[in-house]
Amino acid sequence: MSNTQLDILTAVFNDFEGPAILQANVMPESALLSLHIPTDLSWFDGHFPDAKVLPGVVQVDWAGKLGKALFPALTTFQQLGNIKFKTMIMPDTQLTLELQYNESKGSLKFQYFNANNVFSTGSIKFTSS
Repeated sequence: MSNTQLDILTAVFNDFEGPAILQANVMPESALLSLHIPTDLSWFDGHFPDAKVLPGVVQVDWAGKLGKALFPALTTFQQLGNIKFKTMIMPDTQLTLELQYNESKGSLKFQYFNANNVFSTGSIKFTSS
């Protein structure tokens, strides 16, 4: 990963809280991003009263924002598809976000996973420029 790619990915979260991006392997139609989910994100507050869990809407938002940063032809959000939340993401979790970009469909598939779990999967459809 080049410093420019890391700068682009890090800049996505300049204005709001996001994961720490530890490493990125970016190709023309896919990316593998190694992420650490910090314990102090405000997203954990109040989602479930007795447990800190990263809300699913935040997971989808992060995938969309990172996808748009890496694949600039993705422009305006259109719809979500096949969203599945399989395992809760807790504070201090290290995981991988896999992004699969399909230019002809204007879609972005995502999967959050690590060696032990698949956390969530889905697709986001965008209008293309």
